[in-house]
Amino acid sequence: MRKLVLIALSVFWTTAAQAQPVKIGDLGILADAPFYIAIEKGYFAAEGVQVVLERFNSAAQATAPLSTDQVQVVGGGVSAALYNAFARDWPVRIVMARTRDMPGYSSDTLILRNDLKATVKSAKDLKGRVIAINTPASVLHFMLGRLMETDGLTISDVQTISMAWPNMGPGIESKAIDGGTVVEPFAALYAQKNIAFPFRRAADFMTKPPLEVSVMLYSKAWMEKRPDEAKAFSVAFLKGVRDYYDAMKGGPKRAEVIDICIKYTSLKDKALYDKVQWSYMDPNAEISFDGLRDQQDWYAKNGFVPLKANLEGMVDLRFLKHAQEKLGRVEVK
Repeated sequence: MRKLVLIALSVFWTTAAQAQPVKIGDLGILADAPFYIAIEKGYFAAEGVQVVLERFNSAAQATAPLSTDQVQVVGGGVSAALYNAFARDWPVRIVMARTRDMPGYSSDTLILRNDLKATVKSAKDLKGRVIAINTPASVLHFMLGRLMETDGLTISDVQTISMAWPNMGPGIESKAIDGGTVVEPFAALYAQKNIAFPFRRAADFMTKPPLEVSVMLYSKAWMEKRPDEAKAFSVAFLKGVRDYYDAMKGGPKRAEVIDICIKYTSLKDKALYDKVQWSYMDPNAEISFDGLRDQQDWYAKNGFVPLKANLEGMVDLRFLKHAQEKLGRVEVK
């Protein structure tokens, strides 16, 4: 009898563990579209994975819950903070790419006041200008630094101040700042309102390697305790990525994907989806190691990363490879 009770308890606790949903750090932005697509189109359900979205204002807020396995998955931006966390043996792993900038699909943009169109023609004309960035030592800070280097200058040749994207428009209008580094839809919105113009997009001057903007992060504890679930999640997520890729390229799934994004994200204006440049998502979710290395090197050179992290140690490709094997690879044209 005791043995039967133990077996029954074992089955109960195993079933309970399997029934525990995967918590996704949800930012409500277009970069999280594959999550929403996989939910709406039943891709997670088809793989036997229960998911729940847990809203955060930023990926940084999800760092602690991800570290302790209270949240299992987050799409996080590449930044000095990411490398510094991994240098301290952060119990998280990068499993696949999320967003990057490619020609025609470059959300990350330096916008300038309209009255500077005639005088600012290249990076050297930015010297001494006041440029707002949303967060120091972030991907847009890096982008601005790389832009200045195209004319032999450095990030110290511009005056940078921290400012939230919604505040940059009023700052430009009042001439408190000369420009700002923004993402879509802010570049399109400020241009539409005749406040500022897109001076340079990241993909205009960063292609080899491309600007690796954000990556998919999994809790290491979850990967170790529930690897089959993590594999199944990765398959469903990659299906969502491929639907996004189709929509991004103007394919037949575009209208459906836009409707899903309107439902889940803060970008509710359907017309804007045809005016903004969508961030690029690779349909095979391949990571640009050169892009990650380039960014860490810049942060280290500028004093934001005291100790470099081991890039290969930051990444676990098992789950991406499983998804690629199950779904096959997509030829990227």
